[in-house]
Amino acid sequence: MSDGGVGSFEMALEPCSGDYQPDDDRWRDQVVGLVSELRGQVDVERRGVARPGTKGTLDELIVALGSAGAFTAAVDCVRAWLGRDRSRRVDVRWEENGEQHYVTLTGDAIDVDSVREIARAAARRIGGSEWPASTAPC
Repeated sequence: MSDGGVGSFEMALEPCSGDYQPDDDRWRDQVVGLVSELRGQVDVERRGVARPGTKGTLDELIVALGSAGAFTAAVDCVRAWLGRDRSRRVDVRWEENGEQHYVTLTGDAIDVDSVREIARAAARRIGGSEWPASTAPC
C-alpha cells in the first residue's frame, strides 16, 4: 500500500469474523456485500497480498479516499456492515510518514478513538476536519 500523495488517503481493510472461517462461502458472500456497499460510495480495489503461512495470496481491500465526504461515506458503510453481525470486525491499516498504523473496529462497538485516529490521518492527507460531523459518535 502506498503512502498516497497529497490529496489522497489509502487504507487497507481486512474483514474478519468470529463465526466463519475465511474460506467459508457464507463469509465470502458477506464480504462481497461490504465491498459492494463501499464501491457505491468510494474507490475500492482488491489487491493480492502474500501472507506468511498461507498458500498463494489473500485479497486485501484498499479504500482510496480523496475527500472528507468520502471518509464519512466509508465509515458509514463499515459501521452499518459491522452493526449487522456482532461477530464481525474490520482490521484497518494505513501508512503515514513511512510507518504502518493499525486499528480494529468491531461489530459489538465502534471504538470512537480508533475512528478518530483514522480521521486525523486522513485529514492530514486530504484536508478537512479531523472529525467529520457525520462520523461523530452517537
